[in-house]
Amino acid sequence: MLLLIATITFAQDSKKIPDKIIDRIVGTWKIQKILSGNKEVAKNPTSGQWIEFRSDGKYVNHSTSLDSGSYRIEENGSIVYLESIKSDPSRNSEKLIEEWSVTFDKEAMIMQRKKTGKREHADKMKYFYARIGEETSAVN
Repeated sequence: MLLLIATITFAQDSKKIPDKIIDRIVGTWKIQKILSGNKEVAKNPTSGQWIEFRSDGKYVNHSTSLDSGSYRIEENGSIVYLESIKSDPSRNSEKLIEEWSVTFDKEAMIMQRKKTGKREHADKMKYFYARIGEETSAVN
């Protein structure tokens, strides 16, 4: 009987559904390192660069400039789409959609821009983030 219970428990554990990206991505993440291939390319990437994903589908990205907007996730392809509105005083505001692959390794989140053709060097960059907090107040 004990063997039967152990077998059933093991079978249930082996069928666990993996964590969904939406369940793991929500929170605030600080950049830890940036790689181009196997080479670390940022001397001090932790100097204030972070991104926050909220459960309401909004994000704020503080890298070289402040960016915010909405995001959506394609779970099967491990892809995050960031849709921001870039404002340029000389032009009308335009929506910019960027496609990123996302993976998780223990407590780290790794993001890499999908190929766009225009920014080939940026496509090779991998951004490693560490969670520094849960989501905060609403993003404007």
